[in-house]
Amino acid sequence: MESNQKGTVSKKVFYSTIILLVLLNIGTAYVLYNTDTEKKSVTAQKVSLEKEFKNISDTLDAKRAELTAYMGKNAELDSKIREDQEMIDHEKAQIAEMVRKGNLTSGELAKARQMISKYEASIKDLNDQIAALNTKNEELTNQNTDLTKNLDAERVTTAQLSDQNKGLAKKVELGSLLQISKVDVEAIKKRHSGKEVPVKRVKAAEELKITFETGNNKVLDPGNLDLYVRIINPKGETVAQQDKGSGTIATAESDNPVQYSKKADIDWDQKSKKVIMYWEQHLQDPGTYKVQVYQKGYVVGEGEVKLI
Repeated sequence: MESNQKGTVSKKVFYSTIILLVLLNIGTAYVLYNTDTEKKSVTAQKVSLEKEFKNISDTLDAKRAELTAYMGKNAELDSKIREDQEMIDHEKAQIAEMVRKGNLTSGELAKARQMISKYEASIKDLNDQIAALNTKNEELTNQNTDLTKNLDAERVTTAQLSDQNKGLAKKVELGSLLQISKVDVEAIKKRHSGKEVPVKRVKAAEELKITFETGNNKVLDPGNLDLYVRIINPKGETVAQQDKGSGTIATAESDNPVQYSKKADIDWDQKSKKVIMYWEQHLQDPGTYKVQVYQKGYVVGEGEVKLI
């Protein structure tokens, strides 16, 4: 009786031990399975993270290079760019350090992904800044273009006004010129009585008498008026003598000065004046003697006489 009871107890202990061992094996297998699965998951996540990190890193490097091209154009933006770049470089270093670890946990992977999200946001912010800068530069370019067009238009207007003013000044200048319709030139000799006698022969001529009327001119301001008389002999030479008041004047038609024979000073009061001038030297050659009257470099009257 006692022997049977002991046998029954031994069997129960044996079966309990067997059951316990089976449960332990099942538990161990389950733990090993879960651990292997988690390792595979971590490895896959790490590979994915490395790819994700490289793509974002390459993108950031490209954006940094693109952004650097805009440095130096805006002081305020330059400061913001440097701050963002320092922040991104710091985050990039942290992510790179995690990726270099061989035993990242799920928590570390989640933290890395959060940092990558911030990283992407920073890149977007850089892109937004670049776009804003491009827009601003485009606006400035358009403003400069408009300003250039306005300046060009103003230059054209100024040039036109300058031309108009020059034209008006030219008209005033031309309007102030005398209109001497006729210059009488005759060779004379004087009798003992002082009477002037016209002659035709050059050998008999003692002087050339030059006479003209200035005519009225309301445009020409009152005051001293200088007229220059040029006598040209039959050889085409200007008859001149320094001690007789000869000299040179600039002409309106040419940069080259011309010689004149004699100067007439007139007290001009805008009314017609009769001018009489005499020349008594260098009358030796037969032919035509021409006379030109100059005012402000313009020929305002002409006449001639032919001597034999």
